[in-house]
Amino acid sequence: TSHMPVLPSPIAGVFLRYLVKEGDTVTADTEIAVIDSMKMHIPVLAERRGRVKSLPLAENAAVDEGQTLVELD
Repeated sequence: TSHMPVLPSPIAGVFLRYLVKEGDTVTADTEIAVIDSMKMHIPVLAERRGRVKSLPLAENAAVDEGQTLVELD
């Protein structure tokens, strides 16, 4: 079975928005999302090259550290 690479949230907080769309190709250090934690906006960067397969969170959703933000192909 193939392993689906996922990008986890680095911190607990409120998920604000995605900066990419499904189907976009990202590279390492592409800024893909923004999380609010204690009134600070935390950018989330891709760790590897890939194509965005799914964006499972809704804007303003609570997010836990380690929760999947993005699935990559």
